[in-house]
Amino acid sequence: MSRPDAAPLPERVLTTLQGLRRFPDVEDPTLRAWDATDELLLREGLDEIRRRGLSGPDVAVLGERHGALTLGLASAGVTGVRVLQDRLVHERALAANAAALGLAHTWEQIAATPEALEGARLLLWQLPRAVDAVARQVALLSRVAPDALLIAGGRVKHLSTGMNTPLSAGFGEVHPQLAERKSRLLRVQRDAGRGLPAPSSATATVHVAGHRLSLVGIGEAFGGAALDPGTRLLLESLIAEGTAPEPGDVVVDLGCGNGTVAAWAGLAWPGTRIEATDDSSDAVASAAATIGATLGADRLVDAASLPQPGQLRVVRADAGDHLAAGSADLVLLNPPFHQGGTVHVGIGVKLIQAAACLLRPGGRLVTVYNSHLQHRGRLGSIVGPTRQVARNRTFTVTVSTRRG
Repeated sequence: MSRPDAAPLPERVLTTLQGLRRFPDVEDPTLRAWDATDELLLREGLDEIRRRGLSGPDVAVLGERHGALTLGLASAGVTGVRVLQDRLVHERALAANAAALGLAHTWEQIAATPEALEGARLLLWQLPRAVDAVARQVALLSRVAPDALLIAGGRVKHLSTGMNTPLSAGFGEVHPQLAERKSRLLRVQRDAGRGLPAPSSATATVHVAGHRLSLVGIGEAFGGAALDPGTRLLLESLIAEGTAPEPGDVVVDLGCGNGTVAAWAGLAWPGTRIEATDDSSDAVASAAATIGATLGADRLVDAASLPQPGQLRVVRADAGDHLAAGSADLVLLNPPFHQGGTVHVGIGVKLIQAAACLLRPGGRLVTVYNSHLQHRGRLGSIVGPTRQVARNRTFTVTVSTRRG
């Protein structure tokens, strides 16, 4: 169970949490910018900071979302913490909330490297849902302080005992705490005798729609190193429909995940200019690795350079907001339908709206989605005339034409 002498959260911290917004992430009355896990991590974290006499630079926050942990600590006077976030929209939400609450410039944004966590003595971690992502993050902890304490947590329904294996093998013995308000914390004291593996990635070779792809999955990237079944149906539908762009056309893989669609498009349409984009650092790294392994690194251009015919670019951006309106001839989209652990259409609608903005008049959007989400009506109203081209027991594929 949690420490019996842990003090409840100060009122000012609770006030900070209640003032948080999700913007520019999807906002909805059914979605909050923090949860019970954030509150438990803050309670235990502040108790450890007080008990051990730690300062902000001793503390690292992993898996931060909209700023609950970072700004909760700041409102309690703990500033200068190191913060690691995977998604760009979460970085922007943290900055927006900090500015709105008068807590700006109270943290250090860090990259996912062991050097960035060097000397950290307290790690507060909102755990990802995938065991592979936990293992990759554990591999980054090799330079934390010898007496480092990791307090990790998540919603009970998303935690698995499989997460204990990389935590225990690479860091120290895992001590699960009693569940509170459907959340649970894990306390792990560093055992310097346990060897941390180097950060790794998963790889797989798949054959889909006439092409062989070498997929690479890193951390929290959607799909990992596997071929998503919805993506398979999307690519097979492109072949069946003859949905091929012209040489020189701009093709956008919007929300590229592990880069399956972009890599396939690079093989199938070698004369096009391909933009792969996602707001996840892990996804961007995975997509670049998949494209490099499938097509060769010479086909990739730097994120600051516009791709020429036959070239591909991978950029971390929020819903392709680095691209100009009307600049795309074809957008390929497999939108997610979760916000954290909640099934929600908001992120799908956001990406459909982004696709409509990116497409030139007459340009096409090919979308695959879980059929129960019933996106076809939204596609028709947001993008333009939409027709169904494939459907199985789970997924639907549609083609929408951007109205002028």
